Amino acid sequence: MQVLARNRPRTDLETGFREWTFLIPKQSSRYQAVETDKFFKLGWDLVRKEHTETGQQIIKKLATEDGLAMIKTLVYEQTYGVEQKAKLRKYKDGTLPFFQTISHPDILSSLILETPLDTICTFLFGPNGRRAIKLFQATTSALGALALVEKAGKDEEWTSIAATASLAVLERIVELNQSAQVIPEFKVILNDLTTTIPEQLIQVGSRSLLRIRQRLGVGSAMPFLGDCPPQQKSHRPVFEVALDLPGALSEMGPRHDNDHADIFDIKILPTTDEIRSQRSEYLPSSDPGKQHLPGLAGLLDRQFRLLREDTVGQFRDAVQMECKRLTRPANTQSRPKRQKNGVRNIIHQNVALLRLEFDRRRGLQVVAEFDQPPALAKKGAREREEWWKNSKQLQIDSFVCLVSSTGRAIFFSICDPAPTPPPNSKRGNEGEDRLARYGGASDERPNLFQHTNRASVMLGLVEDHPEDITWINGHLGKACKLQQSLVEFPGILLPSFQPTLQAIQKMSRTLDLPFPQFIAPENQHAADVDLPAPAYSRKRGFAFNLETLTGGEHLRLAPGQSFDDKTFRERSELDDAQRFSTVHALRSCIALIQGPPGTGKSYTGVAIIKALLKNRDAAKLGPIICVCYTNHALDQLLEHLVKDGVEQLIRLGSRSKSELLQDLTLHHVSNGMRPTKTEGYDKYQLYESLDVVLDEIKEIMLGLRDPAHWSNVKDYLETHQYNHFQQLFGRGVDENGFQEVKGRKFNVLNSWIRGAPKRITSTRAVSELLNANLKDMSGFERSALHKYWVQQSNMELNRRFLHVLESYGNIKDKLKKCHQELDLRCLLRAHVIGVTTTGLARNLDVLRRVRAKVLVMEEAGEVLEAHTLTAFLPSVEHAILIGDHEQLRPQINNYEFQHENPRGAQFSLDISLFERLIHPQTGYLKLPYSSLEVQRRMHPSIAELIRSTLYPDLQDHSSVSKYPEVNGMRRRLFWLDHNKKEDAPTSDTAQSFSKTNTWEVEMTAALVSHLVRQGIYGNEDIAVLTPYLGQLQKLKHRLRSSFAIVVGDRDLEDLEAKGLEDGDGEETSSTTSHVRKTTLLNALRIATVDNFQGEEAKVIIVSLVRSNDERRCGFLKTSNRINVLLSRARHGMYVIGNADTARCVPMWDQVITILENDGNIGQSLALCCPRHKETSMEVSEPDDFSILSPEGGCDKKSLRAVLPWNVATTANDLAKCAIQELKMATFRWLVMVSARIRVVGNIPLAATLAQRLATAKSHVVLAWSRAKFDAVTRAAIRSATSHVSLASRTAPGPAHIEARANSHSSIVAISALPSSVKDMMVDYIMGSSYGEFDLDESPCIIPSCGHILTLESMDGHMDMSKYYTMSSETIENPITALKTNSVPFSTADLKNCPLCRKPLRNINRYGRIVRRAWIDEATKKFIVWANAQFLPLASRLEQAEAQLREPAVQKEAVKSALSGRAAISQALDKLSLEPIRLMGSRDEQIKAILKAEKANARYKDIFSLRIHIVKFLHEVDEAEQPISRIHALVQDARNHRGIDTDITDIPSVLQVRNRLLATVLLFRCDYAILFNFVAHACGTASKGNLRDCRLNLELNRKDCENLIHGSRSQQQPAQEVEGLLYYARFVALERGVSASRSDADMTDLVDRARNQLQLARSICQAHPGQTKGLLAEVSEAEKMLRDATFYEPVTNAEKAAVYAAMAQSFQGTGHWYYCANGHPFTVGECGMPMETSRCPQCGATVGGTHHQPAAGVTRAADLEAGFGR
Repeated sequence: MQVLARNRPRTDLETGFREWTFLIPKQSSRYQAVETDKFFKLGWDLVRKEHTETGQQIIKKLATEDGLAMIKTLVYEQTYGVEQKAKLRKYKDGTLPFFQTISHPDILSSLILETPLDTICTFLFGPNGRRAIKLFQATTSALGALALVEKAGKDEEWTSIAATASLAVLERIVELNQSAQVIPEFKVILNDLTTTIPEQLIQVGSRSLLRIRQRLGVGSAMPFLGDCPPQQKSHRPVFEVALDLPGALSEMGPRHDNDHADIFDIKILPTTDEIRSQRSEYLPSSDPGKQHLPGLAGLLDRQFRLLREDTVGQFRDAVQMECKRLTRPANTQSRPKRQKNGVRNIIHQNVALLRLEFDRRRGLQVVAEFDQPPALAKKGAREREEWWKNSKQLQIDSFVCLVSSTGRAIFFSICDPAPTPPPNSKRGNEGEDRLARYGGASDERPNLFQHTNRASVMLGLVEDHPEDITWINGHLGKACKLQQSLVEFPGILLPSFQPTLQAIQKMSRTLDLPFPQFIAPENQHAADVDLPAPAYSRKRGFAFNLETLTGGEHLRLAPGQSFDDKTFRERSELDDAQRFSTVHALRSCIALIQGPPGTGKSYTGVAIIKALLKNRDAAKLGPIICVCYTNHALDQLLEHLVKDGVEQLIRLGSRSKSELLQDLTLHHVSNGMRPTKTEGYDKYQLYESLDVVLDEIKEIMLGLRDPAHWSNVKDYLETHQYNHFQQLFGRGVDENGFQEVKGRKFNVLNSWIRGAPKRITSTRAVSELLNANLKDMSGFERSALHKYWVQQSNMELNRRFLHVLESYGNIKDKLKKCHQELDLRCLLRAHVIGVTTTGLARNLDVLRRVRAKVLVMEEAGEVLEAHTLTAFLPSVEHAILIGDHEQLRPQINNYEFQHENPRGAQFSLDISLFERLIHPQTGYLKLPYSSLEVQRRMHPSIAELIRSTLYPDLQDHSSVSKYPEVNGMRRRLFWLDHNKKEDAPTSDTAQSFSKTNTWEVEMTAALVSHLVRQGIYGNEDIAVLTPYLGQLQKLKHRLRSSFAIVVGDRDLEDLEAKGLEDGDGEETSSTTSHVRKTTLLNALRIATVDNFQGEEAKVIIVSLVRSNDERRCGFLKTSNRINVLLSRARHGMYVIGNADTARCVPMWDQVITILENDGNIGQSLALCCPRHKETSMEVSEPDDFSILSPEGGCDKKSLRAVLPWNVATTANDLAKCAIQELKMATFRWLVMVSARIRVVGNIPLAATLAQRLATAKSHVVLAWSRAKFDAVTRAAIRSATSHVSLASRTAPGPAHIEARANSHSSIVAISALPSSVKDMMVDYIMGSSYGEFDLDESPCIIPSCGHILTLESMDGHMDMSKYYTMSSETIENPITALKTNSVPFSTADLKNCPLCRKPLRNINRYGRIVRRAWIDEATKKFIVWANAQFLPLASRLEQAEAQLREPAVQKEAVKSALSGRAAISQALDKLSLEPIRLMGSRDEQIKAILKAEKANARYKDIFSLRIHIVKFLHEVDEAEQPISRIHALVQDARNHRGIDTDITDIPSVLQVRNRLLATVLLFRCDYAILFNFVAHACGTASKGNLRDCRLNLELNRKDCENLIHGSRSQQQPAQEVEGLLYYARFVALERGVSASRSDADMTDLVDRARNQLQLARSICQAHPGQTKGLLAEVSEAEKMLRDATFYEPVTNAEKAAVYAAMAQSFQGTGHWYYCANGHPFTVGECGMPMETSRCPQCGATVGGTHHQPAAGVTRAADLEAGFGR
């Protein structure tokens, strides 16, 4: 490849660049001629060819020492020439090409050339600006001469180009060097430039001239754009209140360390000092006259402070509350509380910072752990995992704050605990690669659910403040005793506000916002403003080509000239207002277009964009920036453009849901862009530097983890105290700090510290020891000096760590610029760039470089002014804002800043720039705007509601009058008035902050169901709107059981942020059908009013929610929200609400009056049957729909299942049954079954009552069954009284029930079956359809999903032969016997319908299979839970035993001695103690010990542990297991029915092993307590016998015998041996203490115990695998009996290994199997069995050989899943 590359011919650009580099003199060649003119001319020729790589190479070369030497020569030649003509020639041939080169747009916009370009401009500035002064004095002179020589008539363009390039370079120099502001010569140069160059030529470079003036503070920074209206003073009466200004301007001084007068110095996130501060923040009002800064600076200051307070302030206050709580004494701390009106937050308590880690991509990270929430106290790992998943707490990128009792607050985001893989390496090699993760990461990754009591997360610092990192380093580890909490803020994402605030800070420095004279005038003006045309359109000869809007007809629009409006009107498809708005937009530098609802704002915007694109090349527009507030609106706009043929379109951001735009995202497009060689080389060098930095970070973090490590001391001494280093380590040490002397190794540092001669006892200060000889120091001095070394070493490591972290950050920034360079190159080639307001702020650094001249913003009335200002890029010359200030205002968090709030009107943060420019506040200009007037959305009756209230000029397009009526409704517009009160606030914290109305929920659901049943409305034709999130949640839960619900992203985010989302994931119903002609497949949209702006639906149903005696209307008291609510519907709108509550709002009063005049309001809603329009149906309650309109129409031809008279034998009983069933009737789904009961007999009253109820259109209880077609069903039921309910389940179509009492009944369809049903395939083996079968011979089964299968097919599908013995002789009853040894299986193994995959769990024929699966599932969960509980108890018991083995410590020794009478009394009390009798049951013995040792903390832990063991023993008892409970319930049911036979075959799945293990554990606990008490409290251990202990352990031995027999019967050899062992131990214990037995009795007991131990030994020898570790305990027990001593058993190594193996098995390292009888067992590491054994529960063969399981053994994959494998 290298040979091919070497032989490839060079391109012209490569040849030219090579020639250009040869013009640079070599340093070795002193006398080489310097051809500066040729050098810079050739360089410019290469750059203007716009080859990216060549331009990058030239600029980087100019920034080198050789390139700067050439620039220095050029400056010298330009400034020291003698003749004016020579200077002019030098300027044209050398200086101007150089200026053009470094000011080329591609060069200025490049991210990777920013540093070399700064180097060049800094060099041009020179010492104290002298070089730049001389250069631009000569440049000014040359430009003046050039302007005189080349008159305007000859060639103005040349002079214009020269002026533009020169001003661009001067701007860059002045902007880069702030000292230019204090050098007077630069102001003189600026003045000379403006007076020398003609004004019309300066206009081209006016933007650069404006910025130079701003930087130098010369005159007005406003470019010449026409006369301004005269200033007018305000005569409003005011009462001035003294303001507490920000920062140092405040009379009381700064509020805290983050309070500054300059917003650029304010940190975005609150500092610790700011959180502690009690003073209110400085909040500037909307009146410019009251701000501490004028003009644009004041506007940016106000927007920054208010937006920061609205976003940051809310969680700053929450952190402040938690900080105050933690600083209180521990015993007075209350549980965390949420602010009533503050941001939702969640407190995670008792946080510990465990360790630091470092990720290659994410940087420094902290592992933190905290207490599990109380809700997870008794849940298993799987339940905890599910809880954390559903709660959506602490998800990746969540915003949190660590709060300490010291007052420290540090902000973090949650990181993915998985490490970032290194580049070009596989994940499998992460552990081997040195770059995978740094800081000695633990193998155990942070996990929220793995541990019972503690959860852990990975935290990433939001901002790398050195003081925070140092603090964290000093508070790592569980030993830190500080009270700490983690405050989580759900729904708050830092990228949603931080980029915007940062952008405003940068703008406050540059003040490069376009149109400042209109947006933020420094003077107050009264008159309206005449806006000039865009700067690019004012060039000579330019006119807009409007052929795209006239169908190809020639039409031009020149600013300031007449326009052929007639041709435009005749050839354009735009209406009059749209045409006027388009012309207005093209003629104005700031165009404001108001679009009332449905008037085609987006359509007009697309037309304007297409017109601008047509003129893109002529005007050199660059990309057009299209900005929208929401992703949904942006997708819609860009889709319109793509469908209209717009090319070169790019969308920024990753949240697009449009399939059409997937290949047009910036991420996708930039992936196909290849970097240049320069970029590739830069990236390579940066990655090399990154590797070096990462290695250094790893080394430092290892040192910080153990500050006292000898290597840290060694490194410190070698650098700072070399003399001491030589004395200690001069002879060298190995890698462990050891030195070998005469064959013996010793630790150098430790030996020195401990090896001080005893004769030296000096105590000199550390300062004196720094130069002293180490050998001459005492032990005290050596320890003090060593401590000093460790402290200094740690400080040095921290300094190095902060420095290297800074280096890491710088490298990452440079790498980011390299990646952004590709993005920038893609964007520069785009014609249209689409981005949201948030995305624009996030990508501001790149977008500011694309040189876009046109900005089009939709939804401008809904965008915060701060976001709009951010979108005004410095290069923008034409801004088009489209919106409607009468609709929704921008959303803010703090009600105190809202315009509608009397207290918030002074701030009015929710007033958009769009609204402010149309309806200006005090001190601002009013700009002209245009309005669209023809609406094409709403029916005229609906449009009248907003026309009469807000838009008097609104017109209706002819098409809206032709809309059809709303099917199923008498009126298309109606307000259903009611007086049902809203729900009272609940105890639920999240719910109480919103409002709900249950009656309206039910009414809305009933109305939606009625409309859907019309079968007319398609996908998203119906939408339900409500103002409250709480009501949205209720509607969502209520409707999703019947419909597929669509909830918008913004509503979902709001629900989660407010804690109203349940996270169950069931967002859609799976009960749709493709058989019935209904609309259940269609999605129903529900939304809040605020998140439905810009959208529409055919039918809108509104739930107003508020209904109260106080007439509080809540959110809907503002005309903006009411406007949006009333303008979403096309065909019809139905409002459900309390008119009396709403009427207190003026706009609602107007709307209600209009509705009253037209008869469109009332307390009942008129429905219309599509088949019988004459039928009157008025509904006022939710239940009325099911009575009057059961299927979406009247009931004249409703479905009836008729129960003939001959089913009744006893009229009275039948009537009672019929009445009861009809009372239970309800209506659900689409199937309606009504029953008419005819009763014959002697009781006419009952017959009449039953008849009346049946004919009153009552509906059968189970009519919601999901059968979707007519059916024929055999063998109904025997009971005649159940036919009504039966009909509801089995007659989904027209059916007639024929029944005969006391015999099998049948249901026969009397109507013709649809052909679609007859053709349905019901036998998938033979391929036969339903119509081909005789149901008497081949019965069919109809599951709840409605699909039909033959009995034979369904039996095969359900694997009946797997569970039953089947016979092929008969079809109707092929089952002959039940298989009892089937392998346990899971509910996941249950079959589903083969067509629709819905469950088949409600068919009685297969009920046994389903119930068996549920029982097996419960048993498996029981096994997992029991073992997970047992292992921690065993571990705790081992610790408690070790604690008891420690010698008793007399705590009284540290207290002051008792004196006088109290001491004598205490001594007498001790001597008069009664004997302690340890008799009776073990529980009674433990109670006696507890009573005697109540004051002794020695037994506190083990007593508490015993309670848990007893509880666990009860929980694992066979009677508590799932199968036992079911067995008991079945037996109880049999007894109640009079069935005397008992169920004797208790299933073999009963788990006895855990009960036996728990029994042994309790024995072990009791023996430990008894032994310790006898040995210490009763004096046996010390032979003191201060207290008399009398033991009778007879019941203990009986308990042991019960354990022995039980274990033997269950074939549990290990537990049997344990029982034998404890029998012998209790005998030995009783023999050593008790004097109550005769010697003969005790001898007999000892002999019996020896026999028991002999039996135990034989069992161990027969079952070595299952009794591992117990044989040694048998030998020790034999020694106890033989030596007449007793001792406390200690868990030996083998037994400890057994427990460890058990723990590993249940943590996923072992593998689980079932024996032939279904009992679980585990095998070890490799996962397959290598030896045979016996099942510990039934004795069946388990295991296997050569990795093959024994016969009958199966893999228990479900158990492994249960253990988290």
